[in-house]
Amino acid sequence: MIHVTLPPPPGNYVADVQRPGEAFIRATPNPTPIQWNAHRYWQLIHDDLYIGLRGICSYCASWSPRSSRGDDHTSIDHYVPKSRVPRQAYSWVNFRLCRERLNHRKDMHFDVLDPCVVPDGIFVIDFLTFRLDARERLPGPVARQVKATIDRLQLNTDREYVNERIRIIRAYSLDEITAGYVQERYPFIGQQMVRQDFDANFKTKWRDYFKRTGIRV
Repeated sequence: MIHVTLPPPPGNYVADVQRPGEAFIRATPNPTPIQWNAHRYWQLIHDDLYIGLRGICSYCASWSPRSSRGDDHTSIDHYVPKSRVPRQAYSWVNFRLCRERLNHRKDMHFDVLDPCVVPDGIFVIDFLTFRLDARERLPGPVARQVKATIDRLQLNTDREYVNERIRIIRAYSLDEITAGYVQERYPFIGQQMVRQDFDANFKTKWRDYFKRTGIRV
């Protein structure tokens, strides 16, 4: 996770999302799931949020397709769960671009850090294991929040997410993609590569390993 700055709301947000949404909540203060599904006005600005954030998931900080047959396409997460606080369901500042499977895992829980609040650098990647962790010497409560976020979203236990990191490092180490590409599409990995001086400390080792083994994931 890296710090995310929301783009400004699109011109149609107030008329198409905020006003009808707030009117719905005034009339239906505690909507049922069926009622929510009939008033998903936030979907009308999904494309705008996707473009404004360049397709980067706010929770895993990796590029994600706008739509696909799998469960890694983007969706709109309500950082403050709409089922818990309905009045914030149509607030622009409560929207997060999010991979669908991470949206399901976060669900109505409050133990995931807010990417629009966290500073850069409190999550780190171990370039030997490709696992995520809290940065060393963080205050105890912050470190626990980082680890709770990783656990809730299953960023280390979902093998596909670990494999995605390996694929990016493999491609970069073999000069199949550039540092600029990594920064654009996988900004968390890109930031970590700079902070840990990946080229000096890891690139040659991984290049030799991938060439020798021919491993692909």
